[in-house]
Amino acid sequence: MKIALGVISPSAAWVIPRAYVDALRRDFPHHTFLEAWDRETLRRVLVESDAAFAAFLDHDLVPSLTRLQWVQAPAAGVAHLLSAELAASAIVLTSARGLRARAIAEHVMLMALALARQLPLVMRRQSERVWALDEIETAGTIRTLSGRQMGIVGLGSIGSEVARLAAGFGMRVVATRKNADRPRPEGVAEVLLPERLPDLMAASDVIVLSAALTAETRTLVNRDVLARVKQGAWLINIGRGQLVDDAALMDALRDGRLGGAALDVFRREPLPAESPYWDLPNVIVTPHLSGAMEDYWTPLVGLFAENLRRFEKGQPLINVVDKVAGY
Repeated sequence: MKIALGVISPSAAWVIPRAYVDALRRDFPHHTFLEAWDRETLRRVLVESDAAFAAFLDHDLVPSLTRLQWVQAPAAGVAHLLSAELAASAIVLTSARGLRARAIAEHVMLMALALARQLPLVMRRQSERVWALDEIETAGTIRTLSGRQMGIVGLGSIGSEVARLAAGFGMRVVATRKNADRPRPEGVAEVLLPERLPDLMAASDVIVLSAALTAETRTLVNRDVLARVKQGAWLINIGRGQLVDDAALMDALRDGRLGGAALDVFRREPLPAESPYWDLPNVIVTPHLSGAMEDYWTPLVGLFAENLRRFEKGQPLINVVDKVAGY
């Protein structure tokens, strides 16, 4: 069997270390692994492969992939892979859903605490060597998380882990999900259908965007939705930048409807230097690192290896993507 290996990215942090490629060759000596370290090479080797562990799958190439049966994506989000051509094909797509859930959930709680404790202002005053006790505490803007409501938009593996941690801080957690009748994950007090998003925004002190990017969720948080937001609420986006209308979000941050935001994902990455997000005093910008872990590659390559063994035997694969739903 020929297997394309193309876990590549413009960001060095997301390029598979060669040691893991060598390990796959040792563990599966009966297969031929075709390495690709750039997009053009990946396009070429995909055409002759039966399976792939790849970060990209160009839509125009799909009709020519007559041998390809299965693609393992290296991330939970697969919107950039899931073209109309792929959705219409027989190629099975699997994701890395759940591998980074704990790390991202911890990042969400860190951002919630940072906004609650006015950490952006504290850090600015530290850089100015200013003792800002009176300025910050008498303003009445420092809050605690206990007793407040967290609204989670998208209750998949990440949203469920966020809910569990938030409940441990004494927060009431309400979430939106397509299938509101399914059992609630630990820590979730109430599940709403997606059309109740304005109600969620109106009642929540912390809003977490963890939905998959699909045609239905693109620019989900728009001007109309933000008009319903609870005054002074905080928004944390660890989903995708395309979930929000940037102009509307910036306006809500500037006029005080939103008390702050922590943004880890953006429509354009890296975030351009001229973006107003950098300078907004109530925004924390992080460079798409919410899922960073001490060792991500071992479990990720382990997931691919397990799915490869299942693929060899014709067994069900882990994390098969519903190509209609988009996740």
